[in-house]
Amino acid sequence: MYKDPSTLVTHKEIRVSISFEEKLFHSFYGLKECWWQLRDVVENHHPELKRRFSAELQFLFPEESFNERIDPLEALAAGSSERRLSKESEQIFRVVWGISKLIQFVSYHSPLQIRFYNLAEADRVSLQFISYLSLLKGNMRLRIHVGEVPASWDEECKLLRFELLQLWKKSLYKIDEIEAPFEQVTQSRSLSFDEKVSLSWFQHRESSDTYDTEETIQRLVMDGNYEAGLALIQEGLQQISDKERLATFWMKKGLVYAFIGNYNRAIACYKHLFSLSMNAQKRTATCMYLALLSSKRLDQEDEAQSWINKGMQEAEKLEGKEADIERGWLFNVRALSAFREKNYREALKYSQSALKRIKNHQAGDALHLKINVISNLSVLFEKMGLSDKALATWQKFDQFITRGTTAAFSKTYYFRLGALLVVSGQQKEGIAHIMQAYEIAKGIDDVFHAAFIAQELAIYAYNDNNFDQAVHWLEQSASMAIEFGDEEIASLQRRRVEILQQHDSMMIKPQLDLGLPITKIGRPFYPIHIPNPLIQQ
Repeated sequence: MYKDPSTLVTHKEIRVSISFEEKLFHSFYGLKECWWQLRDVVENHHPELKRRFSAELQFLFPEESFNERIDPLEALAAGSSERRLSKESEQIFRVVWGISKLIQFVSYHSPLQIRFYNLAEADRVSLQFISYLSLLKGNMRLRIHVGEVPASWDEECKLLRFELLQLWKKSLYKIDEIEAPFEQVTQSRSLSFDEKVSLSWFQHRESSDTYDTEETIQRLVMDGNYEAGLALIQEGLQQISDKERLATFWMKKGLVYAFIGNYNRAIACYKHLFSLSMNAQKRTATCMYLALLSSKRLDQEDEAQSWINKGMQEAEKLEGKEADIERGWLFNVRALSAFREKNYREALKYSQSALKRIKNHQAGDALHLKINVISNLSVLFEKMGLSDKALATWQKFDQFITRGTTAAFSKTYYFRLGALLVVSGQQKEGIAHIMQAYEIAKGIDDVFHAAFIAQELAIYAYNDNNFDQAVHWLEQSASMAIEFGDEEIASLQRRRVEILQQHDSMMIKPQLDLGLPITKIGRPFYPIHIPNPLIQQ
């Protein structure tokens, strides 16, 4: 698609300067500002880049229209999940990766110097973006001025930021630090909606819309802008007197600390919420969060069981769909706890109980839970050695495919479908579906999953002694790994290719072990994650 960078003509250096002063509440600010300052260059000289990364740009600027024929990023990549307390967001990975690659391609034509000022005030994704940029090859020079965390920040927010910045600096590669800003940076962007709501909450709280504030907090946290979300939460906890509104803010504070990885602090927040609220649905959901943290994060299975029992008691006060959904989530966590203890039959019983509760409910939270439970049931059957039942359960998702679903879901569906078919003895059909998943991943520029799917195809070929095909897929995996910025994986695949090409077929197996194939895609998007400073050891 693109020419070898070494053959491209070098033009005059382009300079970009971005200041994060008072921009904490503007999520993705560094990515947005890079686009705005490079937009004319891209549109006039490299319009193909705007087309290629239109999904990522549309995600950043939903009010604009970049390419009506492209699916939104939400259809191409999964987001984080509050109900599962899972911060992993493929969407954030894609937007960081996409804008970084766009900048890298621009630098192949014209050298770039990008200066970032007042980074102590930047949102976390912008920090991840700068760290990721520093790892990419290209004709780029990055210069940073970190500055100081403002004294006006809330103490908890300052603590998060101080420790984060120390680890973030260690993640940078080949980057120059500017001791002090020596040029004035013009603020070229207007306030975002979230900034307007946030500033209004601080300056004119009595006239602010609390619903807007709560929605903004939710959006900031789900977008990874934890300090911004926490700042609004802390202000609310100091000013609000109504217990149920306070409970809502404590719930969001628990979510912040769960996503950050300070699970003991998250539990303390949820327990305080439980003591405040008299709302049965809120109390039931809180029990589920406490059970999930106790089991999945802290290995405290007895404590998890205690909270599940409390949650079931609270659920007695609920009716209809609301009761079914909350009981379903509690059964789901109970199944997880049993699964972690390798009690698969008990896990199966509770997963089936969860599915029974929500099988007649559609959309929203019910659909989220249903997809999670069906997937878990398939994994359970596989663990129990019942590969045919694992396959049949997974094929329940076929209705989503036939009715039309997202490319992100189709990719996941076809990969596991293919892997389970192979396990069931239908290798030819299974491999065809895994290749289908690979083509979907490539088609939506999901180079991260494409790299791992190609590796799995190499393993299948290798195990069949089809070494030429193994070489082909390992080379594809290396190419995709380079695309998403993981030179370590790319180097590993190249070393494997060398072994395959340099040894006689009779001598290869003792020299090379590719391991066993996996049956489910589920990997953290580690290339962009900043190490967590608050995990309790």
